[in-house]
Amino acid sequence: MARITIKQIAEEAGVSMTTVSNVLNKKTHRVSEEKIQLIEEIIEKHHYIPNMNARSLVNSSSKLIGLLYYSKENDFIFSDPFTSELLAGIEKESKRNGYFVLVHNVTSINDILTLQKNWNFDGFIVVGVSTESFIEIDNIIKKPVVYIDTYLFEHDQKIMEKKRQCSFVNTNDYQASETAVEFLIECSHKKIGFLSFDFEPSIPSVIQQRHLAYKEGLEKHHIPYREEFIFGEHEFDKIQNALNQMTALLVTSDHLAAKFVKYLKNRNSYSVETLSIIGFDDVSFSELMDPGLTTIRLEPSEKGRIAFKELRKLILGELTKSQQIKMDGKLIVRQSVITISQKF
Repeated sequence: MARITIKQIAEEAGVSMTTVSNVLNKKTHRVSEEKIQLIEEIIEKHHYIPNMNARSLVNSSSKLIGLLYYSKENDFIFSDPFTSELLAGIEKESKRNGYFVLVHNVTSINDILTLQKNWNFDGFIVVGVSTESFIEIDNIIKKPVVYIDTYLFEHDQKIMEKKRQCSFVNTNDYQASETAVEFLIECSHKKIGFLSFDFEPSIPSVIQQRHLAYKEGLEKHHIPYREEFIFGEHEFDKIQNALNQMTALLVTSDHLAAKFVKYLKNRNSYSVETLSIIGFDDVSFSELMDPGLTTIRLEPSEKGRIAFKELRKLILGELTKSQQIKMDGKLIVRQSVITISQKF
């Protein structure tokens, strides 16, 4: 069966080809709701799929967004719950606005150069750029871009404030960690450990901000900061050996917290009565853990949705300067944290 055309859709709907084109491109402010519904029904009936190449030539827009995950590893783990929920938020909002998303794991500058050479992108959303690599990466991206969870050195921040084609969407990581520490202290915990992925305390990053708030939160309440209570993602055995010295553990992601709880349970070493645990993210499985994980909700799906909306504003020229959006975390109390008084 021959593929239906915009002209045939217009004739069937009794409207102009321009009106059909406007509905396809979501430019419906001058089209009645009745006509929109009729045209969309005809499109669905005939399974019409727009020719994106043709639309790109006419509109100088590809409707294609590049979602770049920057990592040092060749195989980025998209199964991480935070990553998958972030991607879901971006994909849902982009689809609603008629855009397509190309997801790519980037390990070098050459990856970005190759992508821009071979694909016509309207813009990019970039996740995971290191502070040290940021300026070099930003200089080679030639389209509007939104960076997610990206921290900069102060001098780089001043440079970016003057740019018009980029925005930043970050969690307020200091506030989120501060909230977690305050809650543990309210529950009478004073011997609090810190478990995270690898980070450098002197370089701005998500983990660096959470560690800083942890350290300053303890100092605020006159609780000693102890280097021996700082653990990396590969030091589960070290934490197990220190369980009798701590009453609580702040873990910088729910995924990491779940892995650690499983590690202890496999060794019959876990009990909420001996170790309270608080995480970050509130991904879908957090409330299903046993016990349910107390965590700081960071809304990864909402973060993705906001990032796309900011990018679309940049693409349409609706933003005149770089934007900085910070999303506060929200404490979600479940059963993995108890007060000291409950233990005796």
